[in-house]
Amino acid sequence: MEQARRPACVDEGNAFGRKAEPMPETSLRYACLLSFVAWLSFISCTSDGSRESKANRVSQTTYTFRDTATVKYASGFHIEYKENYKLLEIRNPYQDLTDTLRYILKPRGIVLDTAFTDAQVIDIPVRTMIATSTTHIALTEMLEANEIITGMVGAEYAYSSEIKKMLDEGKITGFNQGEFNKEQALALQPDLIMVSAGQSSQFDDYRVLMDSGINVLLNSEWLETTPLGKAEWVKMMGALLNREDMANEQFGKVATQYHNLKGKVAEAKEKPLVINNLPYKGAWFVSGGDSFTARYLKDAGADYPWYGNSSTGGLRKDFEAVYEVGLKADVWINPGAANSLDEIIEKDSRFRDFKPLKSGRIYNNNRRMSDSGGNDYWESGVVHPERVLADLIHIFHPEILSERELYYYKKLDVGADE
Repeated sequence: MEQARRPACVDEGNAFGRKAEPMPETSLRYACLLSFVAWLSFISCTSDGSRESKANRVSQTTYTFRDTATVKYASGFHIEYKENYKLLEIRNPYQDLTDTLRYILKPRGIVLDTAFTDAQVIDIPVRTMIATSTTHIALTEMLEANEIITGMVGAEYAYSSEIKKMLDEGKITGFNQGEFNKEQALALQPDLIMVSAGQSSQFDDYRVLMDSGINVLLNSEWLETTPLGKAEWVKMMGALLNREDMANEQFGKVATQYHNLKGKVAEAKEKPLVINNLPYKGAWFVSGGDSFTARYLKDAGADYPWYGNSSTGGLRKDFEAVYEVGLKADVWINPGAANSLDEIIEKDSRFRDFKPLKSGRIYNNNRRMSDSGGNDYWESGVVHPERVLADLIHIFHPEILSERELYYYKKLDVGADE
């Protein structure tokens, strides 16, 4: 048991349990000299310490960001650099509500003079995070920061070998899709939970975590309508990690390659007619003319029946309407989860009439699949649209990229998958 601390002030005559002896005069003078020197040393240290403390206070209240990021293609977020903090705005993150969410990204140790009542304050760099979409993995992986992920919703669909290894080793707590456990999330005490909400009501599910002091950031990259707009969200992650320099460099390479590839097909004389997807319960949902899929098709030099439609999402079409196009289309892409031509015919024998099936020009974006169903097209493909575009150019214009080996796409053949 810890003993009681001796009081600092005691009776002079009984300081150590016996009466103190008189001190000789020379010893007394020597002791006074030592006390004076010690006092000077104390004053000097205290003075230096005060100056150091003051300097620290100054440095901790004034912060200049060395690297910044400018948003060019994405419409869903904006970053503004202030003195001592970054203002991150997530614009129109819901499908059913026009709104702007604000986040104050504050360097650790900085004390802000202003109280922000309409924004969440997040200390940066973020050290730990729960990801709720495989697209969030793509952002951290591009910035070599997978180690910040300590929780993963939909962990069974992760494709990244590093993330899967971290899951196996217990470094990441996995939550199955649709089984997010709020108590477990609270136990992890992450710096941030990154979520992807469709309807505004979905975000309400996370308010109990916000009330417990955990920051929740809404990532709406999936609402972007251009491939480069989606990929540019890596700059948002860069702002959270103070890695804007790496985000700028990585995205810059992607954008340059994308534009170079796009330029290769600009003068293509022939543009193959393309259809996409598979019907479901009598309806065929095809990509709208202003969707990111349509932008891929346009940039890859393809003709598409619904370019004239301004929808950024899916268009519901009758089977018969798409059937008429399928009879004369040159290429068919993204036919559901099909791995072979046989699987497509099993859905509906009328597909035998389609020109792409007769010519064997049907391609699906499920070449890179994990054993548990994770599709890398929806993971790394989000930040690497140049790879997707190169695949599509090879499919539509094989003469332009004749040496290209398909990365996300594969050609469907008769019989089982390769």
